[in-house]
Formats: sequence, C-alpha cells, structure tokens
Amino acid sequence: MPSALAEALTIEIQGHDNKPGQLHIAVYQVKEALTDQLKWDDLELVHKLTELVDEGQAQQPKVKLIINDLTFGLTCIRVYLDLNNNQTLERSSMGIPLEPVGFSNNPSLFKGEPIPLDSCFLLQQGSNTQNIKLKHHKKRK
Repeated sequence: MPSALAEALTIEIQGHDNKPGQLHIAVYQVKEALTDQLKWDDLELVHKLTELVDEGQAQQPKVKLIINDLTFGLTCIRVYLDLNNNQTLERSSMGIPLEPVGFSNNPSLFKGEPIPLDSCFLLQQGSNTQNIKLKHHKKRK
C-alpha cells in the first residue's frame, strides 16, 4: 500500500548574519506518541541535506529550500550553520552551541536545545512552509 506523500515542504532559513558556511538540515518524523518525554533520538530521521551558503548567498536575507516526497504526519526540523565546515556542531564545554542553530516552530533556546514537542508541526497535504530563524550564542564582552 503506498504511503501518502506531501506535495512539498518549503524551509526558509534566516539569521545566518552574512556568514558563509554549510547549512545542515535534518527532518525527523514522530512515529510514536508525542509527549514531553520524547527525545530527538526517538524520532525517525527521514531527510538530511547540506546546503552551501557561499559569499553571495550569505548576503541574502534568507535561504529557501524545498523538500519533496515526505510522508504526512508530525514532523520536526533541526538546522545548524557549520561556520568552519567540519561537519560538526561546535559546542562549548557546557554544551552550548557555538554555531548558529534553529528548529521548526522557532522555540526558545533559553534552557538549551528544545524537546521535539516544542518543535513539531503537522506536515499535511498542500502547502507546507516552515520559517526557521537561526540563533547564535553571543560571547559576553
């Protein structure tokens, strides 16, 4: 039996602050009950891509990507901008991301990485757009 597929998921990412690097985008789907106990490792990774943000694109206010053929359902997105192109999200000794990060629904990062419950949205038939604002930990002066 074929699964129901969404027409497309459009992801608009802003907040790269004119910095070139590699955007790492991971799209997850929830396959069990969505509770506040659900962790990122409990989700199914359904799409992963890397998009180069070169000097020219870094001058644009946002990066727009379209992903096709995703299954309908509860979906979460995690994004980070790899500024040094080492394929790893740099973190401080306290676990705070040192590179810009973002999540679907743009939850607060005040208490650290949000739980999937705060980042999930319903991917459904028709137009699906997520606007993600990258946030970058500012060093204290």
